[in-house]
Amino acid sequence: MSAPERPRPVTAAVSAVVLGVVVAASGTLIHRWETASLPGGLVLALAAVVLGAVVARALADGGGVALYGLAAILTSQTMTFFGPGGDVLVTAGPLSNVWLLGVPVAAALAALTPRSWYADAPVVRARPGGLPTVPPWSVGPSATTSGHDGVAQSRDA
Repeated sequence: MSAPERPRPVTAAVSAVVLGVVVAASGTLIHRWETASLPGGLVLALAAVVLGAVVARALADGGGVALYGLAAILTSQTMTFFGPGGDVLVTAGPLSNVWLLGVPVAAALAALTPRSWYADAPVVRARPGGLPTVPPWSVGPSATTSGHDGVAQSRDA
């Protein structure tokens, strides 16, 4: 099984920026929604920012997260000061303050995730005895087999 093909760098960068704009605009619209005095909209909006940043990192690694974060910050800040017909979408209340400060923090969380989460090739880990494990999808003519002493050997050798 071969790894899926990664998008071209320009396509990945444009996708990260568009995703940042869409997620931040949606979050700005719903962040003040409350139910039973719980900030459900804020939690949902910040979760969307984190998930969007993870997708941006999967598409374009660190550069994708940076572009995504920049687009999200610029969009949320722009919607703070320029509303439709002079209406205010982001107020001076605590929910709005958490939203505006939470966008860059939530976007940066994806940069702290391990690189192995985004690897195209499977990670082969060692067993407690020091022997490498064989991924189940690699069983075939060129897969490794156990020799008479229990040490993994290649069939091709």
